[in-house]
Amino acid sequence: MRSIAALLVCGALAWLAAARAPAPTPPVDDVCPYCENDPERLAAAGLVSHGPIDLGPTGSAGVVASLPASQWVFLESEHLRWGMSVGSETVKTKDRERLAPELDALREHFPAIPEKVKKLDPWLRVHLMAYRGERLYERFQAILRVTDADFPETRQADGPYMGNGKYLGESDKFEVLIHASRKTHILYTQEHMGVGVTDSMRWHFQGSHKMFASIPAVDTDIRYDRYLWAHTAHNLAHLFLCAYKHFSYDPPTWLDEGLAHYVEQVVEPEFHTLDGDEGSLPRNEGTADWDKALRTLLRRKKLASFAELLRVDTFGELTQDQHVTCYGLARFLVEEHPAEFAAFVGAVKGQLNEEGYPDGSDLVGLQRAQLQELWGWAPRDLDAAFAAWLEAR
Repeated sequence: MRSIAALLVCGALAWLAAARAPAPTPPVDDVCPYCENDPERLAAAGLVSHGPIDLGPTGSAGVVASLPASQWVFLESEHLRWGMSVGSETVKTKDRERLAPELDALREHFPAIPEKVKKLDPWLRVHLMAYRGERLYERFQAILRVTDADFPETRQADGPYMGNGKYLGESDKFEVLIHASRKTHILYTQEHMGVGVTDSMRWHFQGSHKMFASIPAVDTDIRYDRYLWAHTAHNLAHLFLCAYKHFSYDPPTWLDEGLAHYVEQVVEPEFHTLDGDEGSLPRNEGTADWDKALRTLLRRKKLASFAELLRVDTFGELTQDQHVTCYGLARFLVEEHPAEFAAFVGAVKGQLNEEGYPDGSDLVGLQRAQLQELWGWAPRDLDAAFAAWLEAR
């Protein structure tokens, strides 16, 4: 099993004009101006607390104490915990329509949010992330065709294997720490993951059985709310899939990356995070429109075959064309064969050996067997069905 520590050194590149960084924000007050840290109002919105919260190995208090930043704000929701040190961001005219539904949903619980939001301050940004995170969690559960009720707090002797905890199979919630400074990100990953990386990093804290992502919101392409959320959604999709039925072994690379690309594309169609192995930073080349890129690959007969993708073991091995093909395959299967795809993922993530323990051996053979059992397909039949779908779109 490859360590999740090496799963992400991320090159998230969007086709953006150069933009000025958000103005630094002075330290914020300890009380959120929208929910006033009121437990009842938070609970009514499906939230838990602004802190202190159990984030990472040291909790939110440890983050504040060990990482220099102008401010840290925290928020815990039903399935996720968030820590952010980003400053305020002026809402651009082109982003108002995009933000309106989310702000309206938040305003139902927190009427202090003004009707015309001119600036996303740190408190509003963390509330937006928490709201989006829960909606993404719901979306991912829908893809997997599961609900919270399917995951007992501990492994059960009877019934299908669903992991070792109620958070998609993990014992604890998903956590995201978003840094305004690359320095604090490097300090954190160095201290708690044992390697100081410059780009986003995912991690599994084995002792507490929880999935974690550390993200430096520094580069132009992910500094702003619109693209930061797309990048974060990509990371969360990886964490959700790895956690599903417990992170006991790595999911197939094509599936892991393809599903994360698909989730990110739904959030922001022309923004793509490319995962590389530790020390490699892939470049996102070609058009930002990956649906167009798929049609081009089809026309040029350069779509990666499923048999080819089955042999890819690491993110660093994926070419640009393979990244795009992984995205297309995931979209095709999720949208055209949702029940079969959910069953396929469940089988791939829940393989047990004869003693009843999770077993990631021969996943290539397992995938071929599931393709035949669920669809009656060999890999070349999947290729043909995928190509026919692209032709018809």
